[in-house]
Amino acid sequence: MELRRILEAVERGEISPQQAEKMIEVIFEDVYSKESVEDYVDSTVEVRENEEIRKSISVTNGKVIVKGKLLGNLSVVNGIIELYGTIKGNVNAVRSEIIWNGGEVDGDVNLVLSQEKGDAKVTGKHNVISFDVPFIRKLASKKMKFQSDKELIIDGEHRIEQVNKERLIINGSLYANRIECESLVITGTVVADELEASEVIISKSGKLKIKVSEIERLINKGECEFQRANIEELSNSGKIQVQMISVERIDNEGDIISEDLSTETLENKGRVKTKSLEAEYIRNKGEIIASKFTFEDIEGNDVITL
Repeated sequence: MELRRILEAVERGEISPQQAEKMIEVIFEDVYSKESVEDYVDSTVEVRENEEIRKSISVTNGKVIVKGKLLGNLSVVNGIIELYGTIKGNVNAVRSEIIWNGGEVDGDVNLVLSQEKGDAKVTGKHNVISFDVPFIRKLASKKMKFQSDKELIIDGEHRIEQVNKERLIINGSLYANRIECESLVITGTVVADELEASEVIISKSGKLKIKVSEIERLINKGECEFQRANIEELSNSGKIQVQMISVERIDNEGDIISEDLSTETLENKGRVKTKSLEAEYIRNKGEIIASKFTFEDIEGNDVITL
């Protein structure tokens, strides 16, 4: 059953909102192929003319321009799609706009709370659900959740005891005891006791508050607060406040405030303030302030003692 038929069935009282939510989840299953999925936040992604890309793409708070061929699926949340070329896969968009400029989708297109301009050319199913459907207006005013076996997209406020998905996109607010995932993209707010993830990307509007975290790669443009964090690679242009943090490599252009910071390599163009700093190599073009510190080698500005 297509999205619009599901929602119209709810309006007629033929199925319950709970049944409708389960049916919508089925529609969003298997959105991504078995090929790799690459996440982009606050970015513009372009597939140039005569270019062919073999992967699935997820864009949050950004723009996708397809002039060549995308051999994979496309997921967009709070973004814009400009389609001149071909997408050989499925397109899912939430709170977005798709502009048809002579392009085509060789697959299904599911647009939720999204707009279209131009003439659509879709080989598979073409589902468009907007605010003019009463059930969607009620749903959107409270909370929305789209999920498959691998992915969970959250819009609105949700409280879940434990989350275990390959990919999480949090556009609203998620409160959980434990989160375990491969990829976590945050444009809203995430609060949890424990987080274990391979990659976490936080947009300028995103906020993350965690007690204990194990992260392989963290890209932060927003705000983070940790009690204890173990991170392999940290790229920060936002604000991070943490009690105890251990990182293999830090590239900082924002603010980091900590009680205890331990790292192998610190490349700093922003501001770091900590009571205790331990590092092997520091290249400091910004400001580092510490009560006590040890390092093997430093280039650039000296560490300022508190």
